[in-house]
Amino acid sequence: MRSSLSAFLLVAMLGCTGGGDTDDCEKCDKGPDQRAKPQLCAAIRGNGQLITAHFASLARITEHYGMIDAAAGGSSASITIFMTESVRKNPNVWSCGGYDCSADERAARAALLLKSFPGYLTFLTTTEEASAFLQLQPLLGKLKTSDIEALLSSDVEGARTALVTLLESRDLRDLINPEIVELVRTSHTPAFHINDVIDGLKKLGSFEANTDRIFIRPGLLSFEALADKLGRAASFYAGYGPADHERMSAWLDACALAGVGKTWFEVARLPTATSTCGAELDAMIGTYRTALLADEGKYRSRIDDKVGAVMPALISTSVVTGASVASFASARAAYLAGRNEPLTVDFDDVKFGYFGHASDLKKAGANPRGYRDAKTAKFLSLGAATWREAISYSPAEPGLSRALELPSGDVSFGGWSDLHPTLVLKNLGCENVVYVTRRGDESDFATGVARLLGMDAAEQAALYDLDGDSAFAKSLAESDATWCTDWNSKSATDLPGITTDGYTAPMESSAPAFLSGENAYPNARRSVGLRGCTP
Repeated sequence: MRSSLSAFLLVAMLGCTGGGDTDDCEKCDKGPDQRAKPQLCAAIRGNGQLITAHFASLARITEHYGMIDAAAGGSSASITIFMTESVRKNPNVWSCGGYDCSADERAARAALLLKSFPGYLTFLTTTEEASAFLQLQPLLGKLKTSDIEALLSSDVEGARTALVTLLESRDLRDLINPEIVELVRTSHTPAFHINDVIDGLKKLGSFEANTDRIFIRPGLLSFEALADKLGRAASFYAGYGPADHERMSAWLDACALAGVGKTWFEVARLPTATSTCGAELDAMIGTYRTALLADEGKYRSRIDDKVGAVMPALISTSVVTGASVASFASARAAYLAGRNEPLTVDFDDVKFGYFGHASDLKKAGANPRGYRDAKTAKFLSLGAATWREAISYSPAEPGLSRALELPSGDVSFGGWSDLHPTLVLKNLGCENVVYVTRRGDESDFATGVARLLGMDAAEQAALYDLDGDSAFAKSLAESDATWCTDWNSKSATDLPGITTDGYTAPMESSAPAFLSGENAYPNARRSVGLRGCTP
């Protein structure tokens, strides 16, 4: 149950105080400014409930090549980048018991924090906070076996009451999207909406793109509530709030260098002076969360920091612009009135948007590398945003959430758009870009969503055809290294299996920066010969 819940938390999604009016502090910002010329950059493919593979992969990369200086990605990768940036902000990564850490010590300490994230998730299964997540799976089971659909034929109001009662159960209130409850409660066409809502709930997390209804109907989960929970995790990893820096530093002293070359599940068994690395992490998290939740309003959350304030970060989401916005508004209004109206989008109006620091967006948007691929042509700056805002849009994929209006008046359709974001990092000025991905062609979900938004066969080939001169093929060719996992072969509940695959995946590169030196990754090859990883 613990590993199953940890996976579900991720599908849904998981000294220096940031408290009061304090925005940042000198100690928290210790470390070099890499904005002018970031060296090691990570382009990360989103992967939904398999997100734990990201942390294992980035930890191993960090152990061999140093700390990540910049990153780009969307969907679940936005959460990964948020946590990676938080680790970089932790002062105990930079300070080793009163002296500045060496580069190897910094890398080992950052890698340990990254690889420990499954341990944080597993700890959550022991907390009251997990109760809502624990109730979600039974809720879906109840919906599938309930008589609500049957009631609709004879007692529409009875069916409405039954569904609202399920959605408003005490354990779920903090997690359920209030928009879906309000729709069911106030609908003037309850049979239409109840049928549709139940249909959507049955398919939750299936990542199917076979109807434009996935853009229109409200999703079950509140991404705002999830952002708050992710903010707690990120604040712990950044050393915000009631952090015990002395204890964290001692844990890093004991477990970081000793854990190099080991997965989290191996590191967790290593001894400390009085316990084990895993038990001490649990104890630190427990103490931290008890203090935080006792007076949470006192402390600033990492979720309210700006994207890219610590390191360059470009967070992507697809954006519908222009005349197609009116089609969405019309289809949405018809849906609320209980009618089906097709969504008609011109694919020229679909842009690939990015949140980030203003200077980073300006540089990437100027396309200094002169790329002429179909993806770069769709670049759209979404401007500066807090992590709360970015994570409310990018992971809110069709099927998990309806399309969401942006402050500009355009509409976000989720972070499926740029799943191989190496080109924006090259335009940003990154020296060495490693692409963290999995083998194979573009996902059926991403291409399916794009087709629902008007993409034709020629546009699909220009974006995704690995056998042609596509944006995907260009992105592979421009990466300096490709970290080639096989995460799609793993179950989301198999955290040790996902972690081991991510941590030991082959890496393809011909760049001396990745192949040369005493600390080069031993599983690096000039060619792995795998589709989706080999240009």
